[in-house]
Amino acid sequence: MSVSRLLFHKRKILMAKTTNIGNIFRSIKNSKYLELFPDFRKEKAQRSASLFLSLIALSFLGLFAINPTLSTIAKLRKELADNKFVDQKLQEKINNLSALQQKYSLMQTDVPVVLDSIPQDPEVPLLLGQIQSIAKNSNVTFNNLQSFQVEAVSSSTNQNKYSSFSFSASLQGSYNDLIKFLSTLVNMQRVISIETISINKKGDQAGVLQIDILGKAYFKK
Repeated sequence: MSVSRLLFHKRKILMAKTTNIGNIFRSIKNSKYLELFPDFRKEKAQRSASLFLSLIALSFLGLFAINPTLSTIAKLRKELADNKFVDQKLQEKINNLSALQQKYSLMQTDVPVVLDSIPQDPEVPLLLGQIQSIAKNSNVTFNNLQSFQVEAVSSSTNQNKYSSFSFSASLQGSYNDLIKFLSTLVNMQRVISIETISINKKGDQAGVLQIDILGKAYFKK
């Protein structure tokens, strides 16, 4: 057998085998092809269902878990802001009270002086004794010292919160001593006012002057 006839014979056999394979696949029904591959539509449906269920689960999670948590966080933030505001106000009050306490401590020694400047009662004998002591320290001599009757003033007819009484004094001494007496008198702790004052020579005594004073002392009602 020649080579060409041999090749022709093999080609014929190969074509016959290919035709037989094609006939075999054509003999299989179309529905059988689907059985040979995975059910993609079913898998797609399962994935869609899983995604839908996941979305529902997340919605319930947000409704029953996340939303209350966010509400709690917002409430806590508001309470924190309110507490900070209250703490700030309390701190301001504490600072103010501390400043007042410091000022009171500085003024504490002055309080008795202020209270004694206008006493609750007339305290006439005490005032006359203080005037006599000032005169002695100033080296002047009393000719006369007296107080006048304290008049009772009704609070319904007088809007002032204090009352007063008058006193008079007649003294003699040198010019410098009388000036010292007057300066000490008007600067004494108790509040008084000088209504009238007169200075005259004392007879024929050289360098000796006489001073007559009419004053007023105050006290609380």
